[in-house]
Amino acid sequence: MPEDLCDAVHACKSEKEEKDIGIEWTINQCKELMKFGVPVLHFYTMSNAGPTKRIAEAIF
Repeated sequence: MPEDLCDAVHACKSEKEEKDIGIEWTINQCKELMKFGVPVLHFYTMSNAGPTKRIAEAIF
């Protein structure tokens, strides 16, 4: 994992903050991949579609 991401997660005060940081980082990574022309993004929801829905809403 990137050191900046590890630092951000370690600074969190709650599990919700950790999840929000992960979603934020994922959104930024998806946007960067799309900027470089990646044709497809594939997500594993692990029976929890909420975070993926938030990501999709932010990038599409």
